[in-house]
Amino acid sequence: MFSRSAEFCDAIYNFKDYATSVEKLPLLIQQACPHATSLLDVARGTGKHLYYLRNYYSVEGLDLNAEFLQTPRQRCHGITFQPADMVDFHLGRSFDVVTCLFSSIGYVKTLENLSKAISSMAHHLKVDGLLVVEPGLRRRIIGGTA
Repeated sequence: MFSRSAEFCDAIYNFKDYATSVEKLPLLIQQACPHATSLLDVARGTGKHLYYLRNYYSVEGLDLNAEFLQTPRQRCHGITFQPADMVDFHLGRSFDVVTCLFSSIGYVKTLENLSKAISSMAHHLKVDGLLVVEPGLRRRIIGGTA
């Protein structure tokens, strides 16, 4: 699914204002982790977050499918992208900030995998580092209509 959707991902999410959302993120990071200079973005999609975040941090990204990483590599020259599963990855280095943005955490699908993914991300944090996970929120109507 991921490799086939890579070419359509930007079109599907054309409503997302990445520049504005990234504008706010460094302010939040600065409050919680003022020493932050390095950032790993997990489940990176087409790299639009990193395109903007590289203006604030030394950044790297990872995504499940190596083929899917062709788009962010073309968009973000000079940024390292690793093919890796967010549930179980080992990069051999740590970062001040690890992010998993725009509902990407939902791809883990189970509570067990959620726990593994959070553990893998936390394992890649420096002491006093910051983990930022942007959840996918879905409106749920119980006992009525919208």
